[in-house]
Amino acid sequence: MSTTEISQPEHQEGGGHEESPRSRHKKEHMATWLFIGGDAVFFALEIFFWFYLRTQNVNGMWLGNTCSKLNPCTDGLGNPITAPIHQADGIYTLGVAALIILSAVFIWQAEIQARSGAHRKATTPLLGLAVLFCLAAIGLQIYQFQILPFTTIDGAYASLFEFFMGSNLAHFLLVLVIAVGLFNRSRIGKLEHSNWYQAHLGRLWAVWVAASCTVLAVIATFIA
Repeated sequence: MSTTEISQPEHQEGGGHEESPRSRHKKEHMATWLFIGGDAVFFALEIFFWFYLRTQNVNGMWLGNTCSKLNPCTDGLGNPITAPIHQADGIYTLGVAALIILSAVFIWQAEIQARSGAHRKATTPLLGLAVLFCLAAIGLQIYQFQILPFTTIDGAYASLFEFFMGSNLAHFLLVLVIAVGLFNRSRIGKLEHSNWYQAHLGRLWAVWVAASCTVLAVIATFIA
């Protein structure tokens, strides 16, 4: 092989030649971090609005602490609220966070196995568990929606808490899509022979979702 043939692949990517896996992964890695960065801005705004509305507590409507039969508050439809609003059960909130953490952990373990060149028999079960735990997180979050002791019109706490849950579901669904995709790739051997790049990108997103969901769960449970 000539010197010209050795030096060309990394320098002619825009000239009709296929990109090397390392170069392609570098671009995908940067794009993933940009996507996470944009989502982090949205996450920061969620936290800001929680503490802002909690601190302002306009007309006592954060948890309805000033509402009573003698001094009724008004919900979003003009109906009177005569008692404080019950806080959401923290067991479900923290349980959802725990399930998505487990999903992210199994995706991470699958990446570790793929990096070591493991056979599909090692990575596929791990990714299958990641899918199952993600589905469990989605199912528990939907169930919590159904048993909440309030609705979105019952003040700032109620509406923002349900917004948190809706945000969780949107993020979990994307984790599920990624986990299912990685599971199928692993099942047909696409993560073997050190082809761990996509598992790495999926792990970055899954860990970010798990971390941000946990922070929201802790805030919503202990700083309501």
